[in-house]
Amino acid sequence: MCFGGYYLRLMKDFRSDLARAIDRFSPGDGFHESPVPGVHCVRYSAADRRTKRQWRACLAIVAQGCKEVVLGREIYLCDEAHYTATPIHLPVVSRIASAAPEKPFLGVLIDLDPLVLNEVAAHLEDAVLEEPGGPVRALFSGKANEKMLEAAVRLAKLFQMPEDARVLGPLVVKEMLYHLLKGPEGSAIRQFVRSGSTMHKISQAVFTLRSNLQDDVDVAALAKEASMSRSAFFTHFKAVTSMSPIQYQKRLRLLEARRLMVDDDETAERSSFKVGYRSASQFSREYSRMFGEPPLRDVLKIRRAGSPIQQM
Repeated sequence: MCFGGYYLRLMKDFRSDLARAIDRFSPGDGFHESPVPGVHCVRYSAADRRTKRQWRACLAIVAQGCKEVVLGREIYLCDEAHYTATPIHLPVVSRIASAAPEKPFLGVLIDLDPLVLNEVAAHLEDAVLEEPGGPVRALFSGKANEKMLEAAVRLAKLFQMPEDARVLGPLVVKEMLYHLLKGPEGSAIRQFVRSGSTMHKISQAVFTLRSNLQDDVDVAALAKEASMSRSAFFTHFKAVTSMSPIQYQKRLRLLEARRLMVDDDETAERSSFKVGYRSASQFSREYSRMFGEPPLRDVLKIRRAGSPIQQM
């Protein structure tokens, strides 16, 4: 009982230290790039409504507040000292569930570079890694253990020392990924970078779709590249992402077009062509269907509300 009390106090101290370090580095609301490559901080002073967003491939740890992510029919609620890990980019519905000016939502986000993840995973390949028996959804969540949380604190404290951060930060990131891959979800996450595994083949198909956003989806070609039948590929892709390849690409196209209009001040027509639409009217119909408003009206509403397009 005594040890349990000590452990809880230790975790509380780590979480508080992490929140203070992020708060010092992120004085204003929004998405902040840190001096550590591929590491970002987020801060939001108010809860928001559920919004369709693109969730980047990342490990995200909540230091203060609470976030909600919806993928398919699953709802993931991530509280303080909890993490989410997504090995691939995913269109999701998300919101900041708990935040206030006096107690803002604070979190740290680490991009999951497949090469770095594979390098760390290679040190854990001392035993045969069996593929899971059932489908694996590409969004994992859980409570950060004390080693991961303590490493996150050291990482966040480096933000105030840019020169140290650039050299030491990547080493701490690898340490955090090591603890992630040794955790309860580690074996499933490792499948996404294990060459030849079903999840790795699907992650490669996702990369192809994201890299060729303007091209029409060729499911037969993607299946052939994955060495699967068309039906098997479709089944596995939907199990991992909760949507079909065509749905996945369509949502990515519309989310990217929305980002171009909000962040780069592009017109609706130029944005639609940049993401692969050949018909402005079709783009407007599908945009309205996904976001509930025509493009221009939706963008004006986002700008007036100051709603974040990018969010952990």
